Amino acid sequence: MTARDQAVAALKERLSHTFSDEALLERALTHASGTTRATAGGNNERLEFLGDRVLGLVIAHVLYERHDDVPEGELARMLNAMVRRAMCTKVAERLDIGPALKLAGKGKKRTELTDNILGDACEALIGAIYLDGGLEAAGRFIREHWKDALKQAPELRKDAKTALQEWAAQRSFDTPAYEIIEQSGPDHAPEFTVRLTVQGRKPETGVAGSRRMAEQNAAEAFLIREKIWK
Repeated sequence: MTARDQAVAALKERLSHTFSDEALLERALTHASGTTRATAGGNNERLEFLGDRVLGLVIAHVLYERHDDVPEGELARMLNAMVRRAMCTKVAERLDIGPALKLAGKGKKRTELTDNILGDACEALIGAIYLDGGLEAAGRFIREHWKDALKQAPELRKDAKTALQEWAAQRSFDTPAYEIIEQSGPDHAPEFTVRLTVQGRKPETGVAGSRRMAEQNAAEAFLIREKIWK
């Protein structure tokens, strides 16, 4: 048994779902770099597309049920915080999906495991569970692995940048400043790294596929680091 086989077996034990069709799980764990052009349909990109929509539906339903006094705009901000790539990456890290992924190369030549790859794999896994067990199974997985984040959802009614700006203004600090310090990746899938500077505090960084989301991620990381948000 290879190290990856062992990692897949261990991952199965951590999932709240037993696959009837294990080919779906294998596809969810196969990054595009791990397939040839002839077998490209076997990677997890289509499952990622599906899983993203299933995640949004389940989280929206949970928020709608739990917060019947919250207007649509605030529900939307809470939803966005729950389904964004950084949250999926955190879930993937807790599940330790990385070693189970099929990537191109081996050893030092193995495709670099990025936050984007982890987040995509988490969404693909949701898509695979949905196809294998239906919405009930996918919902059970999401409610289990997003339960801590959902408890904090009321704190996320305001987007992170707005919350940080208000916090800084209350203390008569200068307006928080955001600066792109790196931009990489192809035009169709760019990655922005943004540095956030807040008066009198250590800088923070955020990474995302757009400048706006990278700024939001930096602001949220700062708010959590400084214990302004839990």
